[in-house]
Amino acid sequence: MVNKAASGLTALLLLTSGLPAYAESMGTGSALDRRVQTAIYSPDEVFRVQATIGRGALVQLQSNETINQDTGLMVSGDPKAWSIGPNKAGNMVSLKPITDQEPDTNLTINTNRRTYLIELKLVERTQDSTYLLRFTYPEQPKKTGDVRRDPGNPCDGPVQNGPYQKRSNAESKSIGPYEGWDNGMLTCFRFTGNGPRPALYQVLPDGTETVADMHNEQNVVVVHGVSRLFRFRLNGLLVEARPTAQVNTGYNFNGTTTGEIRELKHAEQ
Repeated sequence: MVNKAASGLTALLLLTSGLPAYAESMGTGSALDRRVQTAIYSPDEVFRVQATIGRGALVQLQSNETINQDTGLMVSGDPKAWSIGPNKAGNMVSLKPITDQEPDTNLTINTNRRTYLIELKLVERTQDSTYLLRFTYPEQPKKTGDVRRDPGNPCDGPVQNGPYQKRSNAESKSIGPYEGWDNGMLTCFRFTGNGPRPALYQVLPDGTETVADMHNEQNVVVVHGVSRLFRFRLNGLLVEARPTAQVNTGYNFNGTTTGEIRELKHAEQ
């Protein structure tokens, strides 16, 4: 009897082991407020937006995306349970639950560039809700035969500050850049491999974080500015990078190139 039960359990495990796992991806909360979330886009993932009664949520798409074209589509599994609407540009979608009677459903957004699969969930606590969900987009792999242009040094110039110092634990090390440097105006971070790119934040002088203004040149992330500290975040992983030399983001009031000032003393008359 025991052997039959064990055999049945083994058969059940074999049958269920091949079944896919169903779990939505939550965006990574900002260091300032976890309700402001950033997720890495994938067409094969379902992203979760959590909301509470009396609070709205916003899904922010890439600036060059829109649902206001022939391919645009936005459909909800239960349109009576949620108030859903885009902005005029068609790249932001507002969400607000209008009932607390089992409103959980899904939302599909199809733009001129991508398809977003979203699960809408009602939660009780405001601190568990999503106020903003935005995305970062991994660089698409090049097709076979495409000619790859060497980006060279996007931060070229007479001033070269680097390499940057990096700090992380062993688990987070894999998401960080291979190297970093700046030219006094732009900051460059070079990555290796085709793994997911972390969100990049610039730490301001008061210690707060802001999403870095940047663009990609193949495997180099170019930040439009310099900072005393940058943070790379991916889910619970964190890598910090800072220049080895002091970063001067202010105005050169004395007008010298070396930083040296000579004091002249006049003889008393």
